[in-house]
Amino acid sequence: MRVVYLIAEYSLHNQIVVEHLRARPHDEVSVVKVPLVLRGRGRRETAQRIVPKLSRRFLAGKLVEAGAIAAITATPKLLGRGAVFERLRGIARRRGLPFLRADDVMSEECLDFVRARRPDVIVTLFHQIVRRALIEIPTRGVLNVHPGLIPDFRGIQPYFWELSEGAERAGATVHFIEDETIDSGRLVGRTSYPVPPRASVQLNYWLTCRAAARLLPRCLAGLEDDLLEPRAQDADAGAYWSWPDSAAFDRLRSRGHPLISWRQLLALLVGRWDDHEAEEELYLAADAAAG
Repeated sequence: MRVVYLIAEYSLHNQIVVEHLRARPHDEVSVVKVPLVLRGRGRRETAQRIVPKLSRRFLAGKLVEAGAIAAITATPKLLGRGAVFERLRGIARRRGLPFLRADDVMSEECLDFVRARRPDVIVTLFHQIVRRALIEIPTRGVLNVHPGLIPDFRGIQPYFWELSEGAERAGATVHFIEDETIDSGRLVGRTSYPVPPRASVQLNYWLTCRAAARLLPRCLAGLEDDLLEPRAQDADAGAYWSWPDSAAFDRLRSRGHPLISWRQLLALLVGRWDDHEAEEELYLAADAAAG
């Protein structure tokens, strides 16, 4: 199967690509790295649009988080855990994967790159809206890895809202992107796990990506073998979440969940959370489920 990833430039996402390569070594995989910017805008314009929407405490916490990750990425090599924060470009280079960096996924450069790969499937995990010109390229469709449980946690930073709202389980959803609406396509599969006590938002996101990395190869296999029967969403079910505000930050802290924990981050580096169990559900056709 030919698969093109459109994936945000964020180190915790990289395990999804690495696990795919391990589980499905015969796939032809290509990678488009998308910076954490709004489509057609640079970092400064993106910050000008988003920062005013954030509470000051949440913003301060995210700045500390970014600094902590930047500081600690020198540690993995000493601990033999470099893959945790391996860069997408490095993954692609070492494994010989076609690679492109694209600020705008709808640019002609990006579209031409994707078309040239002749993908069966496009897998997305980033912050830009996919338009029709991209949706129509793959023969089997566009799959989005949503880092939260749909329908309860659609929208922005679901891994934050799962903790702030006291959800007992968190996880990821794989669904089709079929039009230009957000998080509305047919569901292919979900994976969830019990929220650990006092889990940081950073840890929850890691666990979400880890669970998604294990689920996605099964989704691709089911799609390749025509075993899936994607489930339509109920538009009235669940909720759509936006940027966290001060009240959400207060609820997060009152439930004992920090934005980041140095102890938990170090535990990720030494592999403590690698085997955190998750329950997976694929939406299989009736005859496939019976078999």
